Formats: sequence, structure tokens, C-alpha cells
Amino acid sequence: MAEDQPGPPSPGNGRDDTPSQRPTDPLTDPASTPSPSYHQPAGAVQPPGATAAVPWGQYPQPVPAPPAAGPPPEALAGFWRRLVAAFLDWILVGIVASAIGALFGVDTTAPTPVQGDGFEFRFDWAGPYILVELAYFTWFHATSAGQSIGNKILGIRVLDADTGRSLPYARAFVRALMSNLSALPCFLGFFWMLWDRRKQTWHDMVASSLVVRASAYPPGEFGRPAR
Repeated sequence: MAEDQPGPPSPGNGRDDTPSQRPTDPLTDPASTPSPSYHQPAGAVQPPGATAAVPWGQYPQPVPAPPAAGPPPEALAGFWRRLVAAFLDWILVGIVASAIGALFGVDTTAPTPVQGDGFEFRFDWAGPYILVELAYFTWFHATSAGQSIGNKILGIRVLDADTGRSLPYARAFVRALMSNLSALPCFLGFFWMLWDRRKQTWHDMVASSLVVRASAYPPGEFGRPAR
């Protein structure tokens, strides 16, 4: 009989209503489609490999900034500590320069005006001071400790601003030479460290050096502070 013959399936709503998927269920697996995060427009889907979506009402954790290169500000030597160290060093330089001047018959007491067509000043007295100063600071700041005698007493060190190691002799010499130029315009080159972010004087900038506390950074690199 015709009614007993199997006929074509009824088109119905065009969907297979099986127990595993009801007509109201989505065609795709909800777990396979990530929901948009709070900063994405509606309907946007994150590409593969993107960060997980942030639940509604919550904010993502801020990404920590990378650490700044070099020592932290609190590890840099302050103005007064550096001033006292320089004062002690210059006392030692003056004593040695006076002894050398006396040995070679050079008057190192003070510049004396010489009367002529005008007032002229003799600067031969400064020769021993400059020579001793260059030799003194070049030698001590190029050692592994990076400390002159005054630096050691005050607990500070002169180091390479990039590597944290001691300065090579050439840069230590340039730094010592430039320190004389820093003193010419009313010591402006020395006072520059008061408003510089890394507390660098002019001669520090030229030699690419930093002055740090030895208690925070003993001989070694910036990446290995004292505990």
C-alpha cells in the first residue's frame, strides 16, 4: 500500500532535531569561540594566540615596566658626599704638588701679579697641581675599585655608566681633564649634578661615568648589588 512506502523526509525547519542539539542551540560549539574582551567591539573574535578574554567587571593586570638601566636613584652618590670626597682629594693633591714644586724650585703658593704694560698673572704655579691631579685621578679611578682616597673614605665609586665596571685609563684621564673645565664657569659643571637625573657632572657626561655608593655597589657590576 502507498501509505506503507517510505516517503522523502519532511523538510520541516531544515534542522536535525536530535537530543544532542536542540533547535535553539548554536550551530558551533560555544567553548570554541572566545567571547570578546571588554575593549573589543561586539562580535569581534580574538585571533589564535591572543591573550585570554577578561571577564566582565574585571580589569587586566598591568604589565610591569622593564627595569631602568643602571643603578636606582638611591644608589647614586649625593652632592655633599661627593663634595667632601673631592675636598679631601684636593688636600692630598695640594700636599704632593707643593712637595714636587719645592723639589723643582717652582713656587706653588699663589698666582702673583707681575707689573708691566698691564697686570699679568703667572700660572706656572698651577703646573704641579694639574700634573699631579691628572695622574692622581686617572690612576685611582681606573683601578678595579674605581675609588680615589677621598672616594674610599666617603664610600663612593666612579664607574662606567654602561657596564658598571671601572673606567679604562683613557676615559679616566679624559674625566680628570674635563673636571678642570667643569670648574671654570663658577663650578657650573660640578653643580650640574644637582638637577641631572643621573646626578652626572659635565666630566661624568663626557667620560660616560656614574658615581655610586660603594655600600650599594661594591666592586662588580650594576646587576650585582650588595645584599
